[in-house]
Amino acid sequence: MTPPAANFSWIGFTAEQHDLLETLHFIGNNGWDRNGQTEEMMPRLLERAAAEKLSLSRIKEAMSAVGHLREELHQLDRWESKRTTGKFGR
Repeated sequence: MTPPAANFSWIGFTAEQHDLLETLHFIGNNGWDRNGQTEEMMPRLLERAAAEKLSLSRIKEAMSAVGHLREELHQLDRWESKRTTGKFGR
């Protein structure tokens, strides 16, 4: 992941969505690898995002904009599978 520009801001998102994106970006510093911390946090964060009308595609677009790679973004798909089906996706 390459760091975002110093003056980067989440434009077009509500304050709650902004906070969620910041948290997801911070957790994504390890590519959203599956571990104890992400097992606990990611399904809940994605559930909050869904409640805030923040789709996975918008999340992935935002994370891509701040430098997360395609392989890392695939992990978000896997976490969404965990949230919706209870099983970590492929």
